[in-house]
Amino acid sequence: MQRAERIDADYFQPKYDEIVNAIKNYSGGWDTLGNLAVLKKCVEVGSKEYLESGIPFVRVSNLSPFEITQEKYISEELYAEITEHQPKQGEILFSKDATPGIAYYLREAPEKMIPAGGILRLKTKTDKIRNEYLTLVLNSSLTQEQVNRDVGGSVILHWRPDQVARTIIPILHQEKQAEIEQKVIESFNLRKHAKDLLEHAKRTVEIAIEQDE
Repeated sequence: MQRAERIDADYFQPKYDEIVNAIKNYSGGWDTLGNLAVLKKCVEVGSKEYLESGIPFVRVSNLSPFEITQEKYISEELYAEITEHQPKQGEILFSKDATPGIAYYLREAPEKMIPAGGILRLKTKTDKIRNEYLTLVLNSSLTQEQVNRDVGGSVILHWRPDQVARTIIPILHQEKQAEIEQKVIESFNLRKHAKDLLEHAKRTVEIAIEQDE
């Protein structure tokens, strides 16, 4: 039985029990995130280390289900000291602080970067769950409601790694996971193509204006 560590009324709202019970009663089964994936903590470097250029330092504010943006950077020298925190292809970056519950799957080998301490690196340790599917579940309301239950009563949102590990995940049949995975990949490719078209259109306008000067 999971121990309740909050005493505010919001923690005990029936809707949270309904979601958890629905997942646990799913015919395909379920498991905790801690049993499905290895959770690795990332690192804080301190704002004094921020640079205008260099190696991207990825904070929670740079993370979305669709992309990683760049805003802060650190030096090559500092990167070399903390290179064990470099994410790898196939991992999922998952936020636990500030805006908990944002997951981004590294489909391709990432460039040099270091995620901040408010982000966890997840690596699946079983073949019964696919990365694309797991990422989708982590970004869904099924997970978000578990986040709200765990941290909803806090002024500063901080989802502890042990709470993250206890998050329950429904495990769909492999055929359904594969079908979902294909749809996610298609959606990602369409989004990337649309973004490329938009950048091309913007550049066309810029060139037209430059040539007209």
